[in-house]
Amino acid sequence: MNADAATQVGARATEALGLLIDAVEQIPSESWDLPSNLEGWSIRDLVGHVTGSATKVVTLVEGGDIWQRPSEPDDWKCDDPAGRLRELAARLDGALPGADLDATRPSPQGDVPLHRALAYPAADLALHTWDLYRSRQQAFELPDDLLGFCRQLVELVPDDMLRRPGGFGPARAVPEGATPTARLMAFLGRSVD
Repeated sequence: MNADAATQVGARATEALGLLIDAVEQIPSESWDLPSNLEGWSIRDLVGHVTGSATKVVTLVEGGDIWQRPSEPDDWKCDDPAGRLRELAARLDGALPGADLDATRPSPQGDVPLHRALAYPAADLALHTWDLYRSRQQAFELPDDLLGFCRQLVELVPDDMLRRPGGFGPARAVPEGATPTARLMAFLGRSVD
């Protein structure tokens, strides 16, 4: 990957974290324990899970030790989720400019360059931001650059890996006139109608 493309991964992670913070700040207090669009998870559970993904992004950039499993919602619940995410965003803003995006970091695929290790958790931030809006019956479109980043990443993952247990469900039908974001989310097993 060229230096510009590697830098774009950091930009997409920062952008996705900002969108996530905006989504979390809009959740009314009475909605936290309502079901999310992800089966078996409340909105609070979803925010807990994606806070783990945000923590993983920051930890990778800072060069800390990371865990090699999906983030469990209970691991990351806190009294002020938006505040926790803002703290993570500040740490990311501080660490990213000096980060060596080619430095080796652990990932589920073994040791890889940082820019590659960041791709999946950064996409997780974006995709779950859509889930938060969808859980509250609100429309949300990923910005073009972030949508393209997520789409490109998804296209690189073999289908059996993409749809393994704990991954994404089977692709769903896409309604006529669906937006590009809705098309991606339906491909990832989300209901978009």
